[in-house]
Amino acid sequence: MIKRILIATIGVLACAFGIWQAARVGSARTLARYALVTNDREAAARAVRISPGDAETHATRGVVLQHTENYAEAIRELERAIQLRPRDYYPWMMLGVTRDLSGDPNGALEALRQSVVLAPNYARTHWQLGNLLLRLGQTDESFKELLFAAASDPTFLPNVIDLAWGISRDDPARTVEIMQPQTDDDRFALAIFFAQRHQENAALDQFRSLKSLANDRVQDLVHELLNAELFAGAYDVWARLHNIQATPAQLLNGSFEDDVVVGQKGFGWQIPAEPANLTISIDPSQFQSGSRSLRIDFHGNSKPSDTLASQFVIVQPNTRYWLTFYANSKDYVSAAAPIITISDAANEKALLATSPSLASGVAGWRPISMDFTTGKDTRAINITLSRQQCSADPCGAFGTLWLDSLALVNQPSK
Repeated sequence: MIKRILIATIGVLACAFGIWQAARVGSARTLARYALVTNDREAAARAVRISPGDAETHATRGVVLQHTENYAEAIRELERAIQLRPRDYYPWMMLGVTRDLSGDPNGALEALRQSVVLAPNYARTHWQLGNLLLRLGQTDESFKELLFAAASDPTFLPNVIDLAWGISRDDPARTVEIMQPQTDDDRFALAIFFAQRHQENAALDQFRSLKSLANDRVQDLVHELLNAELFAGAYDVWARLHNIQATPAQLLNGSFEDDVVVGQKGFGWQIPAEPANLTISIDPSQFQSGSRSLRIDFHGNSKPSDTLASQFVIVQPNTRYWLTFYANSKDYVSAAAPIITISDAANEKALLATSPSLASGVAGWRPISMDFTTGKDTRAINITLSRQQCSADPCGAFGTLWLDSLALVNQPSK
C-alpha cells in the first residue's frame, strides 16, 4: 500500500514538474519572440535566464544581439544553441550569417555549409551560402546554390537574376548563360527583367522560347515593355498572344466590328472601365460602314482631359500619315467639344495633330481627315479621343457621339 502511494506521489510530482517546466519554456519562448520583434536585448536575456537549457531562446537571443550589432556575444549564444540542439539548421545558418557580419568569412562558410547539410531542401540555407560564396569570388559554386534556392522558392528568382546581371556586367547573353533557364517561369522572369532594363531583343528572345503562353503573365510582359517605351516589342508580344499578324502602321478594329474589352491594357482600343458620367458602348443601330460603331453618351460633369478611347499604333519615324474617320453626333452640348489627338507615344506632349470638333449640329456622318508627320525618334503614336480644354470647373457635357471607319495609311510622297 505504502509502495503504491509512493509511486503515485512520484508520478504526481513528475507530472507537476513537467507542467512547471513546460510553462517555464513556454513563458521564455513567448518573451523571446517579443524580444525578436522589438530587438529588446534585455527581454532576450530574461528569456534565457528563465529557460537556460532551451536552444530556441539562446538562438533567439543570438539573433537579437546580431540585429543590435553585438556580434561577439551573438556568436556565443548561437554556439550555445547549437550545443543544445546540434541537428537544427537554423542556429547554424544564423551563426554563419553572424560570423560573416563579424568579419570571419571562413567560419561563416563552415557554418552555412553545415546548415545546408542539415536542411538540404530548404531554399534559405542555399540562398545564404550562395550569397557568401559570391562575395568570396566563387561564382560557379555560388550560382549552383542560388539557382537551387530560386528553384525551391520562386520569390528568390528576381534577386538571382539581378545578381547574374551584375556579375555579367549588364550583358544579357552572359546573364542567360549564368541563369541557365530551364522552365517557362525562368524564361518569363528573365523576359520581365530584360524589359525593365530596356533590353528589347533579349526580352523577346526569352518570350519566344516559352513553351506555352499564360495570358496574365504575357500581359505583364506587355505592360513592362510599354513602360519601357519598347512599343514594337510590346506589340510583337501582344500580337502573338492574340494571334494577330504584327504589321506596322496597322490601326486595329477601326470600324468596331470586333468586340472591345473594357479596361484591357496593350493594343487595340483602350476603353476606361468606369468613366465618370459617360456610357461607352458598341452600337449596332448606327454605323458608317460594317454593322457597328463606337457610341459615347455624355450625362454630365467629367474631366475634358479624361481619355474616352485610345490606341497605340506602331509607325515609322520621319513618315507622313493620314488618319481618316467618320463622326456623328446628336444633341451634343458642352463648352468642350470632343476631339481626336495624335501624339508621340513616348511623349504625350509631342502633339502631332489635333482634329476639328467631332460634334456638329448637322445630322449624319461627317468625314474627317488628319494629316501628320512623325518625328525622327517616333516609333509609335497614341490616337486619343478626349475633349477640348474647358475653362469651367466642373465641365459638363450632354448628348451622344458616334465614331466609325477609322483608318491609318501612309501618305504617298509628292
